[in-house]
Order: sequence, then C-alpha cells, then structure tokens
Amino acid sequence: MKRILTFAAILLIGQSMLFAQSGISVSEQEVPERFVKDFNRLSDGAKDVDWRYIDTLVYDAYFTNESGTFTAYRFSPKGTETRWYVEDKYYPHSIVDFVADQYPGYKIKELYILMIKNKATYQVLIGKKKGFFVTKWRHLKLLNFETDGKFIDAIEY
Repeated sequence: MKRILTFAAILLIGQSMLFAQSGISVSEQEVPERFVKDFNRLSDGAKDVDWRYIDTLVYDAYFTNESGTFTAYRFSPKGTETRWYVEDKYYPHSIVDFVADQYPGYKIKELYILMIKNKATYQVLIGKKKGFFVTKWRHLKLLNFETDGKFIDAIEY
C-alpha cells in the first residue's frame, strides 16, 4: 500500500511539473476582456479552446481552428503572436537534418510557425527525453529558423 501511495504521489508531482511549464489553465472569465475580444475577432470557428495564464498580462489560447490545425495565440501588452503547430510528419527536412547534425541526442519536442507583425519564422523546441512512466524533457533549447530553413539562433529555454 505504501508503494502505491508513493508511486501516486510521484506521478502527481511529475504531472504538475509538466503542466507548470506550459502555464496554468484558466477559464475564459479569468482572462482580461480585451484578450478575449481579440481572440473572438481572430479565431472564427475555434474548437476546444484552452486558455493558459503564462505571466502577468500574458495569456495563451490553444485551440483547433476550422481547418483542423492546432493553433495558439499569445496575448501580451506587446501584441499578439500566432503559432501554427506542425505535425511531426510535416517537419521540414532541412530543420530535422540540422537538429540531427548540430544537436546529437536531442529530439524535436514541438515545431511551429510563429507569426509576429506579419513576419513568419519557424520556432523549434528541442530537448533530451528522460523517463519511463512520465517523460520529462531536459536541456531544452529554442531554435529559430527563417521560413526557407536557414538557421537564425538558439536560446536556452
């Protein structure tokens, strides 16, 4: 019995750590009204909306758009970012090859097209997977690429 409780506690802690990295889930009523209005204006036909509190006056809205693409908006006082998440089977080969050559042992956690002020780039979150029951990502790095696949820079995440 003690082992079961210990395992359950470890599992619960691990899950909460994973969710903490991507923000705290909040209801739409907890989001500033101006962000909700912007979201409704930008995302006609959004399904399965998940609002997340990231930081003071920074909120993410994850959803599936009307064409079935997983998308996110980040709302902040600086403006709105749009992220279109790319399924792994559609990752650009030049980016996959770059990660394999320059970062051996790293895997792509997520890849999305980021649009800020009408400029599009690829952002790729890479890391090393660890864990058996709960996968934990370590040594995360955010790689930036131009839309033609040219590497821009890397940021410790």
